[in-house]
Amino acid sequence: MLSTLTLRQLKNALEETRPETTALFPEIASSERWTRIRSDEQYKEFWEKLEKEADCLTDQPLCSPPFSDFLLFGETGDRATYQTKRTQLFSGLHVFGLLAMTDERPDWKKGLENTIWAICNEYTWVLPAHVGLYVNEYPNGIWDQPLAPRETVDLDAAVAGFALAEVLHMVGPRLHPWVAQRAKAEIERRIFQVYFNDATPQNWELKTNNWPAVCASSIGAMAIYLIEDSEKLAGMLWRVINVLRQYLSGFDEQGGTPEGPVYWQFGFSHLVYFAELLKERTGGQITMLDEHKIGKIAQFPQFCLLTNGKVVNFSDAPDEARFHTGLMQRLCEYFPTLQLPPDEYRMNVIPVSWVEATRLMFWSSDQQDAETEHSSEGQEGVQDRIFTGNQWVISKVLQPDGRIAAFAAKGGYNEEPHNHNDLGHFILHVDGVNVLADVGIGVYTKQYFQPEHRYETIHAGSHGHSVPIVDGHRQGFGRQYRSQLLQHEVTEDEVRFELDLTEAYACSTLQSLTREFLWHRPSDEASQLIITDKAAFRETPSVFQEVFICGVEPKQIEKGRIAIGTVEMHFSPSDWLIEVEEVTATSHYGVESKYYRLMCNRTCVSASMESPFRFVINSI
Repeated sequence: MLSTLTLRQLKNALEETRPETTALFPEIASSERWTRIRSDEQYKEFWEKLEKEADCLTDQPLCSPPFSDFLLFGETGDRATYQTKRTQLFSGLHVFGLLAMTDERPDWKKGLENTIWAICNEYTWVLPAHVGLYVNEYPNGIWDQPLAPRETVDLDAAVAGFALAEVLHMVGPRLHPWVAQRAKAEIERRIFQVYFNDATPQNWELKTNNWPAVCASSIGAMAIYLIEDSEKLAGMLWRVINVLRQYLSGFDEQGGTPEGPVYWQFGFSHLVYFAELLKERTGGQITMLDEHKIGKIAQFPQFCLLTNGKVVNFSDAPDEARFHTGLMQRLCEYFPTLQLPPDEYRMNVIPVSWVEATRLMFWSSDQQDAETEHSSEGQEGVQDRIFTGNQWVISKVLQPDGRIAAFAAKGGYNEEPHNHNDLGHFILHVDGVNVLADVGIGVYTKQYFQPEHRYETIHAGSHGHSVPIVDGHRQGFGRQYRSQLLQHEVTEDEVRFELDLTEAYACSTLQSLTREFLWHRPSDEASQLIITDKAAFRETPSVFQEVFICGVEPKQIEKGRIAIGTVEMHFSPSDWLIEVEEVTATSHYGVESKYYRLMCNRTCVSASMESPFRFVINSI
């Protein structure tokens, strides 16, 4: 219904359903359900943790991060120092809000009031890293100006406003009226006036990544909770809904997104949260989730699962993911064939976040018996999916010896959301290990989002991916650097996926460059991946290199054979000189990991070259 909904339908549905006759998020309106959740053994550790955090927040007065911390992003590029302190300040909203739903203890009410008051005192709810996002030269030309840029709405402001509005709806009548009224006034001033009183598009309204989903959905949720005038609410939600349509346009027809499964969860979950609130506010008249494409999008992460908690992690993403079980179970109600992830992929630590925690506990607590029935653990021996719009291929295969092997590769263009210059890059996964790997997400600093720095890092530059270096040229950044999907085919024993990478390189002598992946995966043999690069030049290049990023240290067995963990790499020894460089990559989450750049230098360079490499999975 999202794609076909009209403004008249929205307005009529809101006007026909009076706010006082509808229950918003009814699952958490029941004190009996809170009592049951509070005493449920599986959540015991979570509630104990919350009580300890509440004690700490009570003993240590809440205070805003200093101005000097706010300036750090502009001065040095550091965003973690301010964000860590700000998160601690805002955590009281979640901690005391959740505890206040289970017990009317005066200390928790006082803690919640103090937290809300402190949040209202903040100079801005926008993170320093997002200040001035609407300015074309961002992040330059912001921090050296005499006047602060105009207010905007970013991810954190939107998410904080959503949580605050929902807490007020549930707990507000118990709070001091000054606190509740001030909180509503601050949402009006910082969110509604900024967004709805200015026709200038927010930076994120023009995008198709997770930002429009999180920001628009959160703003829509706030409006549903706080705006009683149905006609006014219709106009506000109409802008939100059109942004969500823009967001969904970023998914291809198979439901794939170049952002990958981790950012899929962040963005798509908020769309679901908003959709359910709108459904409740309209008495079930508007159901945004019952569309074919949304069903495809809901299935996307199950194709990205590898084994042992690992996922396909192209672009800025970690190589492990845990999925929100409440979200997945709610999606199963709309799409019964959707498979719940295996245990190792389920969120086993409840986040200290009002919005996430309530839906994790209340959308899944009564459905534990259904989890095994819908689990994907007993999946078929072969699972293939080609996302033609985003030029991804993912194939997971049960090996004859019982292990799981998986192959994934990507094309696209080099200005995607959370972009890496990685056209033609691939992952080869065996039994819980990314043997040929993606380095993934780097540390988010100001510099990391400036192309001149970003694409010099091992995380985002093409030199940190399993792609060629062509006559000394790495892949370029920009929408013009793209691949073409030449062919794709899935048969009983093979997956074939071929890309034209010519336009990925600003090499004036390059005439053509293609890369073919042949994933040979018969049921009675160990799988193998054959990569064939064909390059043609207008004149003989000086150098030609193939780079392979290994998650396991490669060791030469003999000339033309290299062991990379459980995989053997075969190539023509007379064509290549081999170098191995060990690199340490630090992720956005502060985790250091070792990778190995296996560099193959062509010994005899010519104007026309064919370069086959075969990766064979060893049997155990």
